[in-house]
Amino acid sequence: MNSHVVIPLIACVAYVLLALVLLPNRPWAHQHKLLAAFVVAAFMWSLTDFVARSNYLLDHKRLLSQIVICVAVWAVVQFYYFMRRYFNKGAVRIPIAYVFVVACVAMSAMEVLPTSVVVEDEILTIHYGLPLLVLSGIMFVSLAGTSLRGLFHCYRLSTEAAERNQFLYLILATSVLAVFVVSSFVPSGGSFPIAHVGNLIVAGILTYAVVAHRLLDIRVFMRRGLVWLVLYGSGIAVVFAMLGILRVVFGVRYDLVTVLIVIGIGVPLVFLLSNVVREVLQKKIEQVFIGDKYEVRRQIFDFFDRIYDVPTLEQFGMQLVSLIARSVDAASAYLLLPDGKQGDFMVRYAYPQMSDDGEATVLTVRHDSPLLAWLRREGHFLPVRFLNILSEFQSLWKRERDAIVTSEIELFLPIANRGEVVGILAVSSKVKKTPYLVEELELMRIAANRVAGSMEKQYLYEQLQKQEIELTLLNRMALVVSSSLDMGDISRGFSGELKKIVNLDYVALSLIDGDRVRLDAIFGEVRAADLARMSHPLQGTATEWICQNRKSVYQPDILTTPAYWPDAHYVREGIRSLVHLPLIVRGEVMGALLVASREANAYQEGDIHLLEQVARLIATPIENATLYARAEQRSRIDELTGLFNRRHFEERLKEEMSRHSRVDGPFALLMLDLDSFKAYNDMYGHPSGDKLLRLVGSLVTLSIRDADQAFRYGGDEFAVILPRTSPEEAYVVAERMRTHIAREMEAKQSGVTCSIGLASYPADGVMAGELVSTADAALYYAKNTGGNRTYISSKIFSEAENASDVKVGGHRGSGLSAVYALAAAVDVKDHYTYGHSRKVNTYAVVLAEAMGLPSGEVSRISTSALLHDIGKIGIPDRILNKKGGLDDDEWENIKSHPRLGASIVGNVPDLAPCVGNILYHHERWDGTGYPEGLRGKSIPIGARILAIADSFAAMASARPYREALSDMEALERLRHGSGSQFDPELLGVFIEEVEAGLPHKDNVGQVPPIQR
Repeated sequence: MNSHVVIPLIACVAYVLLALVLLPNRPWAHQHKLLAAFVVAAFMWSLTDFVARSNYLLDHKRLLSQIVICVAVWAVVQFYYFMRRYFNKGAVRIPIAYVFVVACVAMSAMEVLPTSVVVEDEILTIHYGLPLLVLSGIMFVSLAGTSLRGLFHCYRLSTEAAERNQFLYLILATSVLAVFVVSSFVPSGGSFPIAHVGNLIVAGILTYAVVAHRLLDIRVFMRRGLVWLVLYGSGIAVVFAMLGILRVVFGVRYDLVTVLIVIGIGVPLVFLLSNVVREVLQKKIEQVFIGDKYEVRRQIFDFFDRIYDVPTLEQFGMQLVSLIARSVDAASAYLLLPDGKQGDFMVRYAYPQMSDDGEATVLTVRHDSPLLAWLRREGHFLPVRFLNILSEFQSLWKRERDAIVTSEIELFLPIANRGEVVGILAVSSKVKKTPYLVEELELMRIAANRVAGSMEKQYLYEQLQKQEIELTLLNRMALVVSSSLDMGDISRGFSGELKKIVNLDYVALSLIDGDRVRLDAIFGEVRAADLARMSHPLQGTATEWICQNRKSVYQPDILTTPAYWPDAHYVREGIRSLVHLPLIVRGEVMGALLVASREANAYQEGDIHLLEQVARLIATPIENATLYARAEQRSRIDELTGLFNRRHFEERLKEEMSRHSRVDGPFALLMLDLDSFKAYNDMYGHPSGDKLLRLVGSLVTLSIRDADQAFRYGGDEFAVILPRTSPEEAYVVAERMRTHIAREMEAKQSGVTCSIGLASYPADGVMAGELVSTADAALYYAKNTGGNRTYISSKIFSEAENASDVKVGGHRGSGLSAVYALAAAVDVKDHYTYGHSRKVNTYAVVLAEAMGLPSGEVSRISTSALLHDIGKIGIPDRILNKKGGLDDDEWENIKSHPRLGASIVGNVPDLAPCVGNILYHHERWDGTGYPEGLRGKSIPIGARILAIADSFAAMASARPYREALSDMEALERLRHGSGSQFDPELLGVFIEEVEAGLPHKDNVGQVPPIQR
């Protein structure tokens, strides 16, 4: 067998393999049938040439040569029709190219071709002659020229990378076949099977195309071919060099067959032994042809190798889009991941990175989009131009289509794992606006396949973490909202927790009340004060829309797109994004939860979904708190007059005393009682009396300011608290109220008037009971002096002394009134110790309560503390205010004040129990005190308590002869007097109370607590 037989035989085998690949891929399209016809023709061409060049049928070589020529023309014609299908989509009405086959058969039958057939040394040589040369020239110009011109035209018009690459392959195959067929007509072409070399190359190209189901980029093919060519050429050079050395050194001679066999064995061997060389050579060639993208592509494959080491989805996504965009020279790339409960795909990562204004996030693929359905079904690239071609994309949302155009997206690629799309890679056009190459598309496809599983794992892990955070938040919120029935506490609690994971500046509850809405439980720096001060109409608000549709409302930017009339109020407060979430309880909408931010587009679908869960969670506690507030409000309201009741009066009085003690300011209390109301009630009956009480309640309300509070104290008694009001200002209010009531009662000829007693904090008492008793005493003094008048407690005694017709003991609280009047007189007399009695009162009461004394004893000690220095009223001012030391006579004057105070108090029957405490409050534990020198527990416990409280208050206050001592210095001096001046047990308890923050806690002189 000669060596010329090998090439046709190899070509036969190649086409057999191609046929075996084609057969299973049925049913065939029209181009597949044309390809199959060409495969048959090409196989027959190589097979007949193999038979003709072999040692078989030696007597029929001319006939075999004629068959070879005819089959070759047939194969060329079939190849033309296969090519024609790609550049001319229309059906072939008349297969006119077969005229060349008919002409060739006719010329063979007439023995015109070939000219001659010669077999010499087993080598078949065919002389084709001029007729065949002319026929081949015409066929080449008409068929090959038409094919190449049509393919080049389609290549220029195509915009899809895969299609352009396909045309390049077809152009290459056509050119190869044409060149090798024409080469057969060179002088040696009749003896060597040159045309079958081209036939073999075409078989290889088509086999790869069918096996891979997509064509390898022609540039990749050329680069790899260059590597193979260099290696193969190097291998041939090495083999021939070895053969030459053997021939020169040992005189070995070889025929052509031996050389071909050695080359066939030696070259693969050299290739296998040169893998390292091939890898290095391929790397160098890739660097030369690809340039700066080689390093980026190397990085992307390194990324694939360490993909499971990427710790977070954010790092994963950013690296992926960055590497892909840079490796294919894309202007921008986006990775879309499912977001929200509906499964819409939204941009999570982008290259270049998304700007802070979030404009890139407008690119969204909805869960019901035909684009997503196509990606799921087809599982490969979707060029954007298909959106305008395929009818199934006619239903694409305009917003989606506009976003795609704005983002300049050129193609979409699904990232799928186990048949499910877990992400979408969207790539814009290239930086230089050139079409994408198949090599670049293949790189993106490989990237999508390689990262799908890992990305899904990272995404699911992120979702689990997010759900865990949300569940933790909801659990904490459940504890917060269930721990209180106060609306403010609930709002502050869940708002503070929510702010940890959601961007918010403002939270409020918009609660429906009939046809109006009121904002409640407002939280955050933004207050929307003009809406918060009042309820407003429900109509035209987002709350109304929620009530009708029972869905959330999201306003991404109320500055540019206001939708409801309250939006203008929120814009003035600086709010941009606003979410309204329905609060639904037992199927009814009770209002909305408002969450707002100063940033535009602050909330994504996932945030809104979380807020909806929060709204569902807090709806029932909000309703409970609302019902509780209403019930509590009703419990504080007097049903008859509509004023607050006595229970609420006592609560508010304590709150006002605590608040005013912190700011060290006065406030006034009015106690009002109707004169002759009992007679009116007896005469006209209780219904008329109730009606009169309602009228008086309304008159009281009309007579006071908005900041004042009116109460029905009981029966026909009323009370009014006047915050931050001096006695003089309160007197004006009281007189206005009294005259207003008197005028209305006179108009009704009811015969009813009112009397008012006025007391002021702190002058008339520092405890709630004391202040009420003082105001009550002033009230009854006013009634007993004729009624229809207002009395200030401090003026009771001065007027009582001049009113001979009034029995002082005939009214309630006369003794207490004297207490407060005398205590105030002492404070005014000794201005260096102003407020000293009140401080001693506070310290003494705290110590008495800490010792567990009965409430009656605590009350006596409290009164004694207020009056313990009442005897100083008889000491000259020059002694009290002297800055230097006292002489013996002056000191004796000072020491006389306990007896004088006891004498004054002893004249008031109600104060008799306080005499001992006042008389002995300067006695000492060791018996060295005055006035009696009592010792130990023979001193009344009240006097022992006053001694400690009086000393601490005196040391902590400035004196004419020294500055005030610090708490630490005062306590140190008290400790030195333990067991000598003070009862050790009482002193220990008192020191503990002071160190626990007694001065700060009770706001006595605003002294800070002692630091241990």
